[in-house]
Amino acid sequence: MQLPVNLHKAVLAGTSRVPFDPASGVAPALQPVAGQGLWHALAAQDLWQRAGFQPATGIDAPTAAGADGAACPRTAEDILLLLMRGMHANLLPTWLTLAQAKGVSVPHACLVPLLEQGMGKPGLRETLMPVLGERGRWLVAQNPQWSAKYVAGTDDAAAVDQAWNTGAPAQRAAALRAMRAADPAAALASLQGGWAQEPADLRAALLPCLEVGLSPADEPFLEAALDDKRKEVRGAARELLAILPGSQLGARCAARMEALFTLQPQGAGQLPVLEVALPEACDKAMKRDGVGVENPYRMGEKQSWIFNMMQCVPPDHWAERWRVTPAGVLQVMQANEFGRVLQEGLVHAIGLSARAGLEQAADWFIAIHASKVPNARALSARFSDMAMALPPSARERVLHAWLECGNGSGVPDALSLARQMAGEGGAQVSQAVSRLLLDRLQQMMREKDAPGYGMKYEFETMASLLDVSDMEYLEQGWPGPEWAHWDNWRQLVDELKEALRFKNTLHRSFTDNKE
Repeated sequence: MQLPVNLHKAVLAGTSRVPFDPASGVAPALQPVAGQGLWHALAAQDLWQRAGFQPATGIDAPTAAGADGAACPRTAEDILLLLMRGMHANLLPTWLTLAQAKGVSVPHACLVPLLEQGMGKPGLRETLMPVLGERGRWLVAQNPQWSAKYVAGTDDAAAVDQAWNTGAPAQRAAALRAMRAADPAAALASLQGGWAQEPADLRAALLPCLEVGLSPADEPFLEAALDDKRKEVRGAARELLAILPGSQLGARCAARMEALFTLQPQGAGQLPVLEVALPEACDKAMKRDGVGVENPYRMGEKQSWIFNMMQCVPPDHWAERWRVTPAGVLQVMQANEFGRVLQEGLVHAIGLSARAGLEQAADWFIAIHASKVPNARALSARFSDMAMALPPSARERVLHAWLECGNGSGVPDALSLARQMAGEGGAQVSQAVSRLLLDRLQQMMREKDAPGYGMKYEFETMASLLDVSDMEYLEQGWPGPEWAHWDNWRQLVDELKEALRFKNTLHRSFTDNKE
């Protein structure tokens, strides 16, 4: 809104410093309605300007939005409205995930508030995009601020193509991931077509997108990227090749490691003994494969070379080569004088194998806690973060095993993993894992007189993850009112039970449709 000079000064400085005079503060035509008050004058000025606004001419009206698919059940819409008003708002991702599974779109009346809410929440945007429907995608296209944040999914090829060709770097990266999800080979060809002309920063931002749909067909391009002038590009290429099962990089590093290893068989039922010789030098080929590039734990130089090579070798290679279990591999390495270095590299390799989507990677996460190796868990502060990269079924198997482990850091890591799964939105673990989680929560209650600072967060995690198909088990195992510390915990328990009943209603709302 544009204001006359005198009116503008009065608003900025206040009428005590700049007395407001309607005769000189507003246009003559407005003086009869502006009165003597500053705010009346502002209102009149604003209304006058808006009334005189003339829309632009010569602009074609946008085509109407297409029809959406299956309508959202009325009961589910009512639940969504409650979530948007703040009632159990942490279950909003659960509603969106269920809507996608049922093939329904967000009701039209809820689109604008949700699109606005997602502007500052990347996780919500990812969950919201698949259920926007035709009307929602049409709305996004009309608002430049929305279209900059909400990159079209693979089902909107035209929008993806436009974002790839004309978008900002973040939009181009998101478009490349969408293209890889739809057709990995075509997406790789599009990236290769303009690769030489891309700025170095953009090459470093785009290359990691190839992790979506990564396959042996990408290996020649990634091998060539190992010779890129930019360090970040070379690092991204090495990481992707380390993730890729059966890559030449993994084979080269495995061959170098085996040249340094001597395995001495022992008697029946005993693990072999590993002897390790440090590498003499780091040649040009080793440097190309990233050896000597990273030394995060301030190891000796030659020990860091072993670490760099170990993290590029799939962990299953050692189990198959030495014919021992994952837990056995950990113990064989632990017994060596360089055991800590070997295990550090192995843990990083386990994390990369999880990102490769390999179900068997779960065996290694389970072995870390089940192993007899002292403090094996301490090898990585991001262990539960790494487990999040596993496929959902393998991730749940790891969570179940860690909860049952019950020793060392098994339960804390399980709770950390559970919190991250809950933050992902829409996840609901099996009833067997739900019972274990609930048992651990109730055990924590009995061990403490009163809830600590983080206990409310643990209860919210349970509300997001616990299975609600059978509500009966959720009422079992709680300390009764006769428990000495019951009053300290009563509110948290009551809130959890109420949240789980609401979640049960949320699930049923997609099937129990009563107009």
